[in-house]
Amino acid sequence: MMKKKWIIGGIVGVVLLGGAFGVSAMTGDSSFSEKDVSISQKEAEKIATEEVGELTIQEVDKDFEDNVEVYEIEGKEAEVEVDANTGEVLKVEREGEGDEMKPENVEVSKEQAEKIAKEQVKAEIVKVELEGEGYYEIEMNDGQKEYDLKIDATTGEVLEKKEDKDDD
Repeated sequence: MMKKKWIIGGIVGVVLLGGAFGVSAMTGDSSFSEKDVSISQKEAEKIATEEVGELTIQEVDKDFEDNVEVYEIEGKEAEVEVDANTGEVLKVEREGEGDEMKPENVEVSKEQAEKIAKEQVKAEIVKVELEGEGYYEIEMNDGQKEYDLKIDATTGEVLEKKEDKDDD
């Protein structure tokens, strides 16, 4: 009988302690105030939008990650984490991607990738996406053919080049 009381007491203690942590998380204790950081939410939203190209912002959370204040900006197209003190983009996760492409791994800018693509194919660029696997996927069209190129976001190497008849 004594053993059961200890077990029940232990379970109750764990539930109460867990509940206290849950309440702490739910009350927003992991958040921060804009007056305590260098970058405003509006500035962080602008930085995120510039990083992604187009971002329809749906939600912004203020959070701590690895003891750093971070704006987590979630949009239809991507989720972007921006350091609330430096304005540095810490992470970009695009919709539909299983892997994340972190900005520090990107050595080739979108503009550089477009230039490389135009050197490969004399056509109009229709779409450019930075994929989580570490490459730019570029769609091009010259009116007669469609071209799909994959360009390594670290080295600028053309990984793949496909062409198809334009169906339009």
